[in-house]
Amino acid sequence: MNNGEPLNILFFVHRFYPSIGGVEKYIYELSRSLLASGHEVTVVAGDHTGSLPPSESCERIAIRRFPATRSPLRCRLHLLRMRSLFRHADVISVSNTHMLEYYWRMLGPFVDMRKLFLIRHGMSCVYPVPVSDAVRAKRSLGLVRGVVHDGHFIEKWLKVRANLCPDQGLSPEADTLEPVAEPPPTFASFVGRLEPDSGIRLYIEAVRILTREYGRSFHLDVYGDGSLLPTLRAVVARDALPVRFHGRTPNAQEFLSRSCFAFVDGRMAIQEAMARRRVVVAAYVDPLKRDYVSGEAFSPYLFSACDARTLAETVRRLIDRPEERSAAVQRAFEHARTLQWSRTADEIVGLWREKLAAPWAGPTLWRRLWLSIRMAKASRVWRRPTAPNTPSLAECPPQAIPALHPIG
Repeated sequence: MNNGEPLNILFFVHRFYPSIGGVEKYIYELSRSLLASGHEVTVVAGDHTGSLPPSESCERIAIRRFPATRSPLRCRLHLLRMRSLFRHADVISVSNTHMLEYYWRMLGPFVDMRKLFLIRHGMSCVYPVPVSDAVRAKRSLGLVRGVVHDGHFIEKWLKVRANLCPDQGLSPEADTLEPVAEPPPTFASFVGRLEPDSGIRLYIEAVRILTREYGRSFHLDVYGDGSLLPTLRAVVARDALPVRFHGRTPNAQEFLSRSCFAFVDGRMAIQEAMARRRVVVAAYVDPLKRDYVSGEAFSPYLFSACDARTLAETVRRLIDRPEERSAAVQRAFEHARTLQWSRTADEIVGLWREKLAAPWAGPTLWRRLWLSIRMAKASRVWRRPTAPNTPSLAECPPQAIPALHPIG
């Protein structure tokens, strides 16, 4: 294969559009950039509703679905009928360890390891990280040709090294956004999941400190949903706090421009707030999330804390020091300007081409059969509960996309 020859790329993912989440958006934006570079892209995803069509397209991204909630045998038979897609692909990229194990479980004897790659997405990690997750992550290195990590903290917590950890792209890009004048520094927006690990309780407590103890006028708009919503509503009502809950909101990142401060801890939301020239304040509640917000390329351009009082004091200082606030916003915006999905795609394609061009014999058929049996024992992806910090609509809202169109 020539270095300039377009690739036929297949992504194998848990869910895809119209489902919404961090992995879905990552694969969607990466696919769009790959298509713009002349590559072919197909996404094979599970249908978890039982009502989605088996074939659709979205902005030239071909989507094929299999009945994820049916019996393993039915899923396997459905995927085997699609094996020509896998056979003709130049690259098969699987998202996250559990889907790699599922891929082996369903298609083990037919797996072509020469073109199999893994993208490990950061928010799939939970704290405390189970020992079994680190064992599975290490084992996955022997199942693929190359590994991409969406975050430097993953290597530390799973103790596995990636071949590539590129900066995540940004859509829309920072330079394409119309500047919106900064509102008064008395407003903040939270975009994220209302779950214990998202820091939402710290943000609301910081609002209480700012308004009740410091006597400041400060308002918080919350865009998101989750298990903590009833508790948080009760706390806000009891203390009469200036907090409004808007629930799940499509394209919630667009509302970040309405506030001076962005209370966000998700990677995409952080970068989207920086692109919109807003001060990012990220709370973290455990060591893993500390590394998530403190060990990445965007980390020098945000303010972070692990307790509500530090958050409140940081916000009060920035309210009183507009010059410091303005300088921080400009530095963050300059970083956001460098984020492009086209560059992310080029780096990943470079890894794929490098590995595909390298000689590699691969395991024998019996070895592949043994691996598929082992993965069948490890993989229970459709039966296990969703991880508590799996991204949802509010944390990683995608930009508006056109309707899906059936493929003729």
